[in-house]
Amino acid sequence: MNNEITKILAIAVAILSLSLSSSAFSEDDVDWKAKRSEMKAKYDVDGDGKLNDEERQAFKEEFRKKMKERMDTDGDGTVSEAEKTAAKERRRAKMKERMDTDGDGEISDAEKAVAKEKHRERKMKRMDTDGDGEISDAEKQVAKEKHRKKMLKRFDSDGDGELNDSEREAAKAAREKFKERRGTGKTERANVADGD
Repeated sequence: MNNEITKILAIAVAILSLSLSSSAFSEDDVDWKAKRSEMKAKYDVDGDGKLNDEERQAFKEEFRKKMKERMDTDGDGTVSEAEKTAAKERRRAKMKERMDTDGDGEISDAEKAVAKEKHRERKMKRMDTDGDGEISDAEKQVAKEKHRKKMLKRFDSDGDGELNDSEREAAKAAREKFKERRGTGKTERANVADGD
């Protein structure tokens, strides 16, 4: 069970520290730029503007502790399956509340379209580095390379700079688990297992 929590938290930390632009969050809810600055100010001990491995580890440890405290509603020091399920339902309810702009308790096609457009806008803002309103092939390549480096750092267990078959399978399994937790079979991210 701790291994599962660790995996969940590792994914959450990776998402938070790399892009903070998951479709589950909207820019209206949180000022992520301020959050990143706050995080750097607190954990960037050497003051270089980046989190090194030690600083990132300190962040992860505090993040895990806070997540465990938040999820451990009965205060027994462990997160039960029931508490995990309840946390997942709370996240889904919050996302539904954000997306359900007309308050009817259902997510209509129009509301899905709005959410998809907001996600596209965040993606454009993140990837369109020259600000021309288009994502060029060069910008796509930069994003692809960042994603590749992230995958190597996370899944290249033998450290050879490439994902072998078993490492690809691990990446694919993690991706499928992430999609399952998100409650969707669709994603705009490249399929790591296919090498995209």
